[in-house]
Amino acid sequence: MLFKRVMQAKSSFFVLQALDLATTLIAFHFGAFEVNPLVGRLTVLLGPTGGVLASKVVAVLIALRLRKLVWMANLFYVGIVCWNTFVVLILAHRVPHLAHSWI
Repeated sequence: MLFKRVMQAKSSFFVLQALDLATTLIAFHFGAFEVNPLVGRLTVLLGPTGGVLASKVVAVLIALRLRKLVWMANLFYVGIVCWNTFVVLILAHRVPHLAHSWI
């Protein structure tokens, strides 16, 4: 029951957007690149931070219009944040000198 309420909450969506932004920017620091073609194009046009931030604004605007599907978007972004975290851990292990420069 609690899990269902958390997944349906708009506040969870905003937290997941912030986590996606943070983990994506950290992954960029370690040399990762954006695999989503739309976000990748935005990063070319607006730079890494501006492109990802612009994609977050678009995601929030869409989610505010589709309130009934917030749980599905939250589930999707849980997967993205987990994937980003996995990528960061792998890259940090492979490039340890960059891990120290981040701290």
